[in-house]
Formats: sequence, structure tokens, C-alpha cells
Amino acid sequence: MEPFTMKLFNSTLIGLSVAAVASLTLGVEGASAQLSATGTSCNVANLTGTTDCEGIFSGNDSNTITTETSLFGKTGWTERFKVDNSNGTTGPLIVALNDAREETSGDWELSEGFNFEDYGSVMFVLKGGNSFTSYLSDGVTMAGDWNTDDTLKGNGRRGADLSHFTVWTTGTGSNNDEPTPTPVPEPAALLGLGSIALASRFLRRKSDDV
Repeated sequence: MEPFTMKLFNSTLIGLSVAAVASLTLGVEGASAQLSATGTSCNVANLTGTTDCEGIFSGNDSNTITTETSLFGKTGWTERFKVDNSNGTTGPLIVALNDAREETSGDWELSEGFNFEDYGSVMFVLKGGNSFTSYLSDGVTMAGDWNTDDTLKGNGRRGADLSHFTVWTTGTGSNNDEPTPTPVPEPAALLGLGSIALASRFLRRKSDDV
């Protein structure tokens, strides 16, 4: 292969590999961060101790919200504590029902082991049916009431039984100076990096043959 032609081929190969990494990475992040709105609004009055809400969204927050998801103008959300039922206890989070026969309202509490100052922001998510709503905590209230009027039943009506109650956090607060964890590369990004490695190996072999 002529020197000029080989240089052009090499440049094209490297350019395609870099483009593949960028395209695949952005595609994965965009897909994982997307939320699907139902077109039905939420109300902060349905969860004590909150200042804002976003939803009602369709699906399950546990496999929909990622560190790339923007809620309340913030990203980097991490699932901290989850009561995977209509009542129970996980870590400092306690969820109870007003009536054992009705799974649509009750009380919630964060025990003394939880400190809002450990985090930048805190939000609660209530899931019921195939829907969920997120609520931004006021950063002060440690207990209150909840109901599932911001979730949808299979027929589209409000008030599904509570599937789970989750505490999500983002950032670090004044009591936590630990560095933000480094995100693990997505499979698509690793595939793109592999393409660059193969291209580099090919170029070295071609160079040895000249």
C-alpha cells in the first residue's frame, strides 16, 4: 500500500473508532436516563415533608432512574433505602399502613440513624401499579403521612396499592467529605474502547510491514 493511501486509511480507521465510542456512549446514557410521563400530574400534599414532586411516571423507578436521570434539576441520584412492600423497615426507613386491609395510605419515618446533612439532596419515590412519583424532601422532616394518589391502577385511575417506598439521594452534604464514586463504564463504551484497541494493533502491524 502506498504511504499516502496508508496514512489516509489509518486516519479514517481511527476516526471511525472514536466516533463509535462517542455514539454508543451517548446512546446508552440517553436511553437509561429517559423517564416516561403519563400525562397525569402529582401533588406534594400526598407525601408529608416534601416541597416539590415530579410524575406521575410509568414504569419502575428502580430500573428507570440512573445517575444520568435529571429530577428536580439534579443528576447523580442513588437508591439508598427501599421498603419493597406496602409496609416494613429497611435501614432507617420505616413504612406503615393506616389500615392493614388498605395499602393506599399510611405513615413513614426516618430513624435517628439518618442525617439529611450527609447528602446534597434527598427524594422519596412511591411506586404503585406500573407507575411512580418522585418527591423532593424538605431536608428537615423525619416522619409524616403518605398516600398513593400519585400512582395509577391498571385502569388508569389514581390510588394503586403501594408496591414500594424508596429513599434516593444525590451528592454529599456537609458531614460527608468522601469523593464521588467513579461510575463504571457502560458495556457500549467498553465495546467502543475495544474498537480503538483493535485499530491501534492493526496500525502497529501495518507499520511493521512497511
